[in-house]
Order: sequence, then structure tokens, then C-alpha cells
Amino acid sequence: MSYQLCIKIARIAAIYAGTIMGAGFASGQELTQFFVVYGNMGLVGLLLTTVLFAWLGITILEISYTIKATSYHQLLYYACGKKIGTVLDSVITIFLFGVLTVMLAGVGTLFRDTLHLPYSLGICLMAFSLAVTTLYGINGIATANLIITPLLAIITIFIGMYSLTYHEWNLTMIHIPSTVSNISTSHWLISSLLYLSYNLVMSATVLVPLGSHTPERSARIVGSIIGSLLLLLLAGLIIMVVMVHYPLSPEYEIPMLYIAGSQHIVHHIAYIFIFAAAMYTTGLASLYGCTTKLAAVTGLSRTTALLIFITLSVFFSYIGFTSLISIIFTWFGYATLWFIFRLLYLSFFPK
Repeated sequence: MSYQLCIKIARIAAIYAGTIMGAGFASGQELTQFFVVYGNMGLVGLLLTTVLFAWLGITILEISYTIKATSYHQLLYYACGKKIGTVLDSVITIFLFGVLTVMLAGVGTLFRDTLHLPYSLGICLMAFSLAVTTLYGINGIATANLIITPLLAIITIFIGMYSLTYHEWNLTMIHIPSTVSNISTSHWLISSLLYLSYNLVMSATVLVPLGSHTPERSARIVGSIIGSLLLLLLAGLIIMVVMVHYPLSPEYEIPMLYIAGSQHIVHHIAYIFIFAAAMYTTGLASLYGCTTKLAAVTGLSRTTALLIFITLSVFFSYIGFTSLISIIFTWFGYATLWFIFRLLYLSFFPK
């Protein structure tokens, strides 16, 4: 395997995993709401989701290369048709804006509750960082993910394994009861599909242009699989750590930060960094998707479109982190399920 091919595989894997590892993921809040609350069946849901992430990630990359798509809405129209695609395109743009808002709210929460700094300072610093990186386009996003995603993985694995070792982990520790009365969906399978749905849509914003510029089919396939396996490893570890600290950990807005803080000051500082970095990588994908869509529809320059979205997201980020996750992620997961079903169909019956 050549060096260039390895770089392309790493690029796809890092972007895929890094896009999904946002504030909700790294904090443990998102994984708690969509998996932990279902007890042991949540782990089954995670395995199913991983398989579908790998399969549909390959499908997105393959279709994008075939039709030479430059933006996710081209894939959307191809998969769902012009009429439904137009409706979903608008829904997805709103969703991406919502995710961007969640990322800003997450860093605001981090500054306020952990660093004891102004909520607004955290939001403004993150907004500025996202705007500058997004101006460099897909290459800027790829470079950021190649640097940050390995660091996210290393620190998460270290803190997770430390926690499991400290508590002398064994399989009986993850046998917790379901608490589905506290969430929007009543079945682990539905929750798993919703998690898959909104994350895959978000990933498509950067996977589509990446797939169209990756001629090596092996890079597209292996990159998607490695990215999905990395997500399985990190999500599974976070879920098990949260389960070990159940029922106390879900009471915190950022469960993993609470757990890291209970270990050692160095661990706490390290997790503050990866939490902020995870918000940054997902915020990049969301802002990039919103910006390219608005610029394409209105004819505005990319810089103007970027400034419009980043300003609006700063305003709405004051709603709050946990509330935004439970509202935005669940409902947009439902709204974009048809896109997922169409991708599954096209993976077996291509046009």
C-alpha cells in the first residue's frame, strides 16, 4: 500500500469520525440520551449503528465519486429525487445550523461551568476559530481533522481505560435498567436509527466533496470502515464508563468531564481540551455545509454566507446545551430518516 493511499484512507477516516465526535459525543450527553438510557440494549444499538455507518459511509463516497458531486445537496437530489430532495435540503440546512448552535452552546457551557469564565467568551472564541478554518474550504477541514481526531482518540481511550481499571471493571457493571421514560423515543432501535440518521447527514456535508476527489475505490471503502470502527471504539468506551458511574453521571450536563475531573487534575484538563476540540471538528462540518448551501442558492460570496450563519448561531446558542441536543438531534433524526432508507436502497440497487 502506497504512502499516498494511506494518507487518503486516514483523511477519510479522520474526517468521518471527527465530524461525528462533536460536543454531545465527547461529553457523553448525546451517547447517554441515545444509548445508555436503554440499558444493555443500548450496546446492541451501538453495534448496529456502527455497521450502518460503515456501509452507508461507503455508499455516500461511492455515489459522490460516480456523479462527481461537489456538495451534499447533489447527493440528496440523486438519492431522493428533486421534489423530496428539495424539502429535505431545506430541513438539513436548518439541522446543520442547529448542530452548529449546539457546538457553540457546548463550549459556552464549558467556559461557564468548568473554567468559570463568561459563557459569551467561549462562544465568541469558538465562532472565530470555526469561521477562520472554514474559509480554507475542505482542505482546511481535512487538515484540522487529521491533527485533532487522533488526539481525541488517544485521550478518550486513556481516560476511559483508567476509569474502567480503577473500578475493576467487569461485565456485570454494565447491566443497568432502562430509563426510557426520560427521553423522546421509547425503543432502542428507533433511537439508534435516529442517531445514525442525523450524524450521517452531518457527515455527508464533508464526505461528498471528499468522495468525489478520491479516485481510489479502496481508499473510499477502507477509510469509511476505519472511521466507523474508531467511532465504535470510542463510543463504546464512553458508554461503558458512563454506565459504570450510573446513575450519578447522567445527572451532569457533561458526564465525561465530571468523570475525568474525579480522577486527576491532569485528566480533567486533558478532557477539557478534547471536549472543545470535538466541538470544533463537528462545528466545522456544520458551518461548511450551511455556508456552501447559502452561497449556492443566493449567489452570495462564501465569506458573506459564512458570516450570516455564524452570527445567527451565536444568537441562538443561548438556549442551552442539553436542551438543544434533546430537541434538535431527535427531531431532525426523524426528518432525515427517508434519506437513510434511500441510501440503503441505492447501496443494493444502484441507478
